[in-house]
Amino acid sequence: MRFTTKTLLVSAAMTAAMASGALAEITMSGKLVDAEDENRFFTRLGGEAHEDLSIGGLDQDKDYILTTILIDAASREEIETVDTPFTAQTADVDLSVTLSVPRNEGDINIDYVTWNLLREAGSDTVLVEMTGDASDPDRAIQVHSIQRVSVISVKDAADGDNRIDGQGGKIDVVVGYENMVEGYAYAVWGQILTPSGQSRSIFSSVLEYTPEKKAGEVTLTFDIPAGLDGISILPSVGIYHQNRIEILEDGNISWIPGSPNPVMIASDTDLKDESRMIEVGVPFGQTE
Repeated sequence: MRFTTKTLLVSAAMTAAMASGALAEITMSGKLVDAEDENRFFTRLGGEAHEDLSIGGLDQDKDYILTTILIDAASREEIETVDTPFTAQTADVDLSVTLSVPRNEGDINIDYVTWNLLREAGSDTVLVEMTGDASDPDRAIQVHSIQRVSVISVKDAADGDNRIDGQGGKIDVVVGYENMVEGYAYAVWGQILTPSGQSRSIFSSVLEYTPEKKAGEVTLTFDIPAGLDGISILPSVGIYHQNRIEILEDGNISWIPGSPNPVMIASDTDLKDESRMIEVGVPFGQTE
């Protein structure tokens, strides 16, 4: 039997019974997470969620059906309905329900919640229900839209131009991002390359960066050593799931073994944009 938003509306009599405490002995609580890594955030590709539920006050050896509906929190559209029949071996039962989470092909993040309803097998009478709230991190999941990162500017940290001394110096790289999750910890990491894509083994990172807004900027500062006089360099940057990578002693990046994919959320590796190039010392073939 499929329940829809209309058919699952609790009747006035049922509401009155719940308010009077007649059904208060049955309780339900739960947490909704990404099945892959146990947090509440999904990439735009979606995936699988599971909801771990605890139900109390059941009649032992009685057959029940739990109906779980995944709902778009904004539009209230029903995405998927899963029925879980079970026999209560004890008064308290723990259940885990798996739900398919669709990919996000839009321009904004999508929040999903669940609506759980319990009834006795063979009956349409709802014994207890629980509806998720998009503002509750334990009861809602979020599927990101396309997340972007880009190099906004690359400057000599000392004077703001696009050239540093041949003996080395510092360059500041302003990294812009879009559609990140406020309050979620990301790792921002970059490396210095030549225009041909050769790594110079110069790295910079902010291991735990927590955006206050969906879009914003963060600065990476690179220490450029002596020995690169006469060449051009430019940065490659990326944003990663903070809990899926580690920064090595030399500043390079390493994926934590067993971490779910994707590890990298977004990157900018444009090697043709001359506006982000830094000249080190005097270019070969020129004199001061």
